[in-house]
Amino acid sequence: MSSTSVLPATDPAAYPFWTTERVRYDDLDVIGHVNNKSTLTYFESGRVDFLLKTGLWVQGESRQNVVARIEVDYLHELHFPADLRIGLRILRIGNKSYTIGSAIFHNDVCINTTEVVMVRLDQITRQALVLNDHERAILQRYL
Repeated sequence: MSSTSVLPATDPAAYPFWTTERVRYDDLDVIGHVNNKSTLTYFESGRVDFLLKTGLWVQGESRQNVVARIEVDYLHELHFPADLRIGLRILRIGNKSYTIGSAIFHNDVCINTTEVVMVRLDQITRQALVLNDHERAILQRYL
């Protein structure tokens, strides 16, 4: 397992990978701010963009990524309309799993942070897979 000391999760400088998202009117709840389910969708969009752009997710391959655990901290309210920046970094690389740290920023203010444990899975056997050297090399770039 490898990990590194990192900048605080609320610091944009901590994130080597970025993607964007936009708050939709449909994302609001009855009290007028972004619903927690929508926050999870923004984080999912960031993870999927990362996996696709780095080659860790190739559609049609049996080696896939699944969420084993997710933890979210809600730091500030978010309202419509808003353009968001989602930062992503790797916090830990294990034998069969890795941990993604991510944050949502609006106007340079950190709104939410998350840590997600991802497991490499064989889609056919449904068994966890050991991260191979190629996958480890990709993840290391974002530690």
